[in-house]
Amino acid sequence: MEIIKRTLMVLVLLTYIGNAKAFWFSVPKKTESIYKIGEARNVKLNSEQIKILVWNIYKGKNKSWEEDFNSLNDQADLLILQEGLLNNKMTKVLESASDKSFYMGTSFIYKKNNLRTGVITGATVKPNRVYSKRSKNVEWIGLTPKALLFTEYPLTSSEKTLLVINIHAVNLVPTRSLARQIRQAGRKIKKHKGPVIFAGDFNVWNKNKTKFMKRYLKSLGMKEVKFPNGN
Repeated sequence: MEIIKRTLMVLVLLTYIGNAKAFWFSVPKKTESIYKIGEARNVKLNSEQIKILVWNIYKGKNKSWEEDFNSLNDQADLLILQEGLLNNKMTKVLESASDKSFYMGTSFIYKKNNLRTGVITGATVKPNRVYSKRSKNVEWIGLTPKALLFTEYPLTSSEKTLLVINIHAVNLVPTRSLARQIRQAGRKIKKHKGPVIFAGDFNVWNKNKTKFMKRYLKSLGMKEVKFPNGN
């Protein structure tokens, strides 16, 4: 009886996911998931010092977003952004940063206005390689997937490349679903022969998720960045 109940729940959820996609969002093909804005001028990132900005930009909804972005963008060599939304305003702001190339890894596209949303990575240099992976699990509210974006950059004084992984983790899901997405990135970290930056919005809002993330990434040789203010 328990097996039947679980099977019915899975069937209902699959039907719900199909209906959600049909009604309010679509998922682009893998070959169409990357969107580029701008053209960087530099050839390599400085191996000695890279200034990084990590920021969930909340689809640019805050009134001061454009002003804040312009100020922070000028100080950064590498921008790792979550909750990008390629409406006219955000697209124009990114285009105005003429010294950088930005790439979006699309999570999904709103059907009502055909706007892409996802994670965005920008840098003062052109990447050697760009690709994305969508989460295997979807969020329980909205039933939308989240994206991982991978960009590889050449470095001065090194034959190795810097792998940058930008994550907006699935939210409001069990720890195992979050773990599955982080392991997607982990498999790439293991294979990469060079330095790695893994950053973004991990959505680790409980002890179990935080514990898993820290333990797993430590096992891969990653080191956590500590902030001076502790928050």
